[in-house]
Amino acid sequence: MSATAAAAGVLETLPNVRSEHLDNTRDVHVYLPPGYHPDAGPYPVLWLHDGQHVFARTGLEPSWRVEETLDRLIGAGLVPPLVAVAVDNGRDARGAEYSHYVPYPRDPRALARGELYERFLIEELRPLIAARYAVTEDPAQTAVLGSSMGGLASYHLAFRRPDVFGLAGVLSPFLVFVDPITLDETAVHHRQDTRGPARIWVDIGGMEGLITVRHARDLVEHLITDVGYAPDREVRFHEDPSAPHHESAWARRLSSALLHLFGDAELPLAELRLPERPVLATGQQDASVAPVGVRADGCVYSVLDAELTWTPADALRPLGLARVAPARPGTVELTATAGGHTAQGSVEVVEGGADALLEVTVTTAADLPAEETVYFSGLVTTRVDAGTYHGSWRLPRGVGLNGAVGRGWRCDGLDATGEPIRDPFHHDGDRHIRLHVPAWSDLNVVTPAESSTPTEETL
Repeated sequence: MSATAAAAGVLETLPNVRSEHLDNTRDVHVYLPPGYHPDAGPYPVLWLHDGQHVFARTGLEPSWRVEETLDRLIGAGLVPPLVAVAVDNGRDARGAEYSHYVPYPRDPRALARGELYERFLIEELRPLIAARYAVTEDPAQTAVLGSSMGGLASYHLAFRRPDVFGLAGVLSPFLVFVDPITLDETAVHHRQDTRGPARIWVDIGGMEGLITVRHARDLVEHLITDVGYAPDREVRFHEDPSAPHHESAWARRLSSALLHLFGDAELPLAELRLPERPVLATGQQDASVAPVGVRADGCVYSVLDAELTWTPADALRPLGLARVAPARPGTVELTATAGGHTAQGSVEVVEGGADALLEVTVTTAADLPAEETVYFSGLVTTRVDAGTYHGSWRLPRGVGLNGAVGRGWRCDGLDATGEPIRDPFHHDGDRHIRLHVPAWSDLNVVTPAESSTPTEETL
């Protein structure tokens, strides 16, 4: 076992932990809170997926920097001292291991090994951790938390085994696979119809592209309306309009998630505000106008049970849980009230349909092999000529796109300064974007000026 000492919490790594159920091994990283001592236990415990990216001092970058957040919250007395167990993902098997009901859509093997991963956590790893550390078996003090596919796994694990995981953190969950070519939607989550964990945190960024805000809001509304969870108390939701699908965004929201799961639920609101919203269109079936609340301990969330009024009164149609249907164009003045606080703001409504046209043309300095795929914000373009790619899509209004060009995982289109191309925007109207990619972060593709022979341009 290797250990890394810190000024506050301590990190330990258990290398090559084997799972008989999954027939593989992985590292497991354990955070021990400041002053940890077995006699002071049992400690609450936080289980995290994608352990490689959880701790800055032991993992890969980009990182959630969870140890820094825990040191701060524990040091301030906002959450109790707790043990955090970060389980490395199965790398190529990650998608399959985080899928319970529907095979991971991007996995050509079409496997769903979520039940085996569940058994690994509960039947193999949990006893190992309990034998080494003074952790509780009380589900009311045990959380499972992850993002993207890890958020999907956390949701399923907590509802399947609330006797183990009584708290669930579901960040930017991958709930619905949106085909990047056809835009057809396939649900990869199972809608739970009975109560599971006692507290649930769900969040989403407004700039996550095909990981859409709508799917996360729909899940939260189902949990409240159909399953019976209390909004802003048992289920807390946060929509961060400017946040991308990235570890840096999850690191910023982690504090609020932990405060909801482990903090004082009785703390009052200290602040209420209405964030800026993308332009709404009369053809949209629904849109969120939820105010942002800040609890006294700093927990930031979207207040779903706020009292909302607006003028003109007929400009919006109320749908409940801070969702509205735009009815007629114009500037709408909004007032939100919650927890003894009032916030005011405005939103613009224009004539238009539920979706809008996005056209993108990408040119490259070096032609690419015919089998290469060029993506714009996760959407698949089509090669129309040597070094020219085009895409045309009708996307729901309000979808946030990062404006990036890529050829796959961690292969970014670079601008003239060598920086990744990024121009984020909310898709709130028809637009045609033209981009030129002089180079890629993949060194196997070089520009004509850099190559000594024509064949090197397509290596």
